[in-house]
Amino acid sequence: MSRKKTPVTFSAAVQEFEDASPWLGPQHAPAVVSLRAMAVQLDAGDMAPALLGQFGLAFRSLSKERPVESGVDPLTVALQEARAS
Repeated sequence: MSRKKTPVTFSAAVQEFEDASPWLGPQHAPAVVSLRAMAVQLDAGDMAPALLGQFGLAFRSLSKERPVESGVDPLTVALQEARAS
């Protein structure tokens, strides 16, 4: 079983998320910029619990903006994605 290589930095994870999210548009720019800025701090070693929590919150919030096809249950999609990762 071959798995994709896991990003080794927060910045790489944010970049991978952006690359896999063609639905991101100008309205998402503030959230993306915030994620990038927090990723740089985390990569520099600032592992403050508040910063880690804020990064996770911002990431989840942005992830929830992903459009869902009509007639598709978002919970089913989320469960399938969780199982695949």
